Amino acid sequence: MKKRSTKLYLSLVTLMACLALSCSKESDKNYNYKNAPTSVELPIAAHAGPAMFDNGGFKYAVSKSISSTPQPLATTVLLSGTKPLNKDVTVTLSIDAAALTSLNAEHRKLYVADSLAAVKDGNDLPNSSDFKYELYESLPADAYSAPTSTVVIPARQTTADYIVNINTSKLTLGVKYMLPISITDAQGQQINYYKSVYYIVGIKSAYEGEAKATGTIEFPDPSINRSWTNRDKTLTTVNGNIIRVEAADLGGSNYYMWLIVNPDNSVTVISAPGSANPSIQTNGSCTYDPATKTFDLHYKYVGGTGDRIITEKILLN
Repeated sequence: MKKRSTKLYLSLVTLMACLALSCSKESDKNYNYKNAPTSVELPIAAHAGPAMFDNGGFKYAVSKSISSTPQPLATTVLLSGTKPLNKDVTVTLSIDAAALTSLNAEHRKLYVADSLAAVKDGNDLPNSSDFKYELYESLPADAYSAPTSTVVIPARQTTADYIVNINTSKLTLGVKYMLPISITDAQGQQINYYKSVYYIVGIKSAYEGEAKATGTIEFPDPSINRSWTNRDKTLTTVNGNIIRVEAADLGGSNYYMWLIVNPDNSVTVISAPGSANPSIQTNGSCTYDPATKTFDLHYKYVGGTGDRIITEKILLN
């Protein structure tokens, strides 16, 4: 009986494999890729991948430096097909505030549903800051401008850029803004699935980023002096001209400092709020070189046996 069942199973597997192969060949034979329709899309949406948005769309996070000078945000529009067209194609795009309203409503609805389910099951409430529940704010009207609502993809070409200029000085640090951009018309050409991108816009200091640090620390007892080379450091935004970073090589002891970049590119060093040592301070020339993105620092802090003197260069990657 067992032998007969095994033979029957193998026969079914063979039949299914043959049918699958037959269907695949038939599908390939019937689909002519040369006849694929021309369409218009936003390739950045395809690159970003599906957002966790129940109402569709694709997300892409961007960070802009804090500046009163408008900064361009370019979105490439792509004419996708087997070959370029012999005519211009005018593509219309829009910044869709209604899409943001709908998105926030969906996120609120999902959070309420998951919270009720958690209470019913006796579990903790979900974290409201989880990505799938996050709420976003529209960019203020005076924080951006779109010079035109259309772009033209020239004949025999495949791309054009849609520009939105963002004035980051009008934005608030720590707020997650959203700028939904969608293709609304393609002059008779098919609009692809990748037609919308939800830009999650944040702001940062021009001095924020990952960096490498090389330095020395001198103690009242020279025998315990030490140094570091190519130490990884992260510079985080406090505001437009202040960043927070590990002091010396003491992040593990919660020694952090603020670097305040002055208009003449001199730098003032002070202890960061919450630092384990509040005596970190400038001790000589401290400068920032915008050409090389290098902080050249001389600072100190007070220890139990006297001052600890630090000389350090921090190079932004």
